[in-house]
Amino acid sequence: MRRLQVVLGHLTGHPQCRGEPAPEAAPCLSGAPQVSAEDVVVVHGRRTAIGRGGRGGFKDTTPDELLSAVMTAVLRDMKLSPAQLGDICVGNVLQPGAGAIMARIAQFLSDIPETVPLSTVNRQCSSGLQAVANIAGGIRNGSYDIGMACGVESMSLADRGNPGNITSRLVEKEKARDCLIPMGITSENVAERFGISREKQDTFALASQQKAARAQSKGCFQAEIVPVTTTVHDDKGTERSITVAQDEGIRPNTTMEGLAKLKPAFKKGGSTTAGN
Repeated sequence: MRRLQVVLGHLTGHPQCRGEPAPEAAPCLSGAPQVSAEDVVVVHGRRTAIGRGGRGGFKDTTPDELLSAVMTAVLRDMKLSPAQLGDICVGNVLQPGAGAIMARIAQFLSDIPETVPLSTVNRQCSSGLQAVANIAGGIRNGSYDIGMACGVESMSLADRGNPGNITSRLVEKEKARDCLIPMGITSENVAERFGISREKQDTFALASQQKAARAQSKGCFQAEIVPVTTTVHDDKGTERSITVAQDEGIRPNTTMEGLAKLKPAFKKGGSTTAGN
């Protein structure tokens, strides 16, 4: 409840003190929102295109290059001197040490001086969001005025099959053993637990593809995507330069019939496929 009060306080512009009743959420008004000296705001955001794992335009591009491209673009867009940054936090899952070395390299590739501190955070799929929370917290507590929160991953280049050095004692605790359950099986477990049928998953997947295709055709993603010129190698090792400027996973020709033909990806009789 305390967290809810704090979040609502941020949204309404009336920070809550302990013991005060939680404010009631109100619909957005057309007038200017109330502001507070404690407000923390996100002023800009960019991203690279989303590539296809192992086969797309970024399959040979290291994550520090991807991260640097976005860092550089954000600083350029905001006309911000890199030295004005008070801190940088980068969310990452698959790189060793949450990508600490990779992220620091990206910082220097972006001409951000070593006087700007940098940290990384691994909170699995919410690592980028945690980076935003960390930077916002630093601004809120007065450590600095401007920070940069990032997230980066390369599914093509990372080793996802190695959980690291794990004790053999994990077999003694069920919850410890469950830490090694693959995400695909987790998807199956969630679908079974909440009664989400294969048809429902396929229907949602189709709607998602259709919405993404319409948005892409209208150019809705252009302003947020940073085009990245990189090098890609074909099956024969031939190297060529390409510019990746749009998401590669959108399939406008997706149909329910096509989705229905896909086999379960993780277990026999399962409902999770490569399409949903």
